[in-house]
Amino acid sequence: MRFVRKAVLVVAVIAVIFMAYRFLAIYEWRGGECRASHPATFHNSYPKRLVVMTYNIEGHAALLRSDHIERIAATIAKYHPDVVGLNEAHRNTWQSRFHDNVDQLRRLTHMNGAFGASYEFMNGAFGNAVLTRGTIRSADVHKLPGTGEPRSLFDTVIDIDGGTIEMSVTHTTAWGSVNRETRETQLKCIEQHIRASAWPHILTGDLNAPPDAPEIAAFLASNPLQLANQGQPTHKVTEKQLDYILADRGWRVASARVLDDGPSDHRPVLVELVHQ
Repeated sequence: MRFVRKAVLVVAVIAVIFMAYRFLAIYEWRGGECRASHPATFHNSYPKRLVVMTYNIEGHAALLRSDHIERIAATIAKYHPDVVGLNEAHRNTWQSRFHDNVDQLRRLTHMNGAFGASYEFMNGAFGNAVLTRGTIRSADVHKLPGTGEPRSLFDTVIDIDGGTIEMSVTHTTAWGSVNRETRETQLKCIEQHIRASAWPHILTGDLNAPPDAPEIAAFLASNPLQLANQGQPTHKVTEKQLDYILADRGWRVASARVLDDGPSDHRPVLVELVHQ
């Protein structure tokens, strides 16, 4: 009985330290960067065919699983995507054993990569990323509004297979219906950036709510992109769809699959787009 009490006390102390760390070191209030520029002249620069993946890689799992990133890289390489949007990527944090997840994946998959930090702490950073066979022309991070763990929209412009696209990766706030209003505000901010794009646009990411959540349903109905993957669960614990690929309507969705593969708590999603 004494051992049980000690174990409970240790777990409680760890939980308190963890929450204190998050509240004091990470959480903040942000107004966001939602004043996107006016819509630019649109460039009809669609690649004829594009294979897109979105993958929440659970980068902090590398703390306990030394081969986690190697297994993530093997999963990505297995399906030969042209562009990949990554969530929960760590750069030199203690959770990643002070490794750079994106640099590791770039080298292991032989793809080009770019990282966009949602927040920085103690010389490390956490955020979203892109991998691609193409050439990354530019990369920009836009802060999203909200209170708690900072979130962002990572925008890249990519030249690939004779075309140019804008690839955006995001990860909206967690905690389901508790943070519904914050998530709704973040999605409205993201929509402003989508509407200002000058290129055929793809948005990927973990939106942390299923398609029937009011804020997600409203976002899917109002923004100019089409939902490429529908209905299949992507989170291995909740068995809900949390991960999305949205694409410019100039593409036809030739196929969409949720892949029951990889070490993350999220399943990767793979979509094939064909220009009409």
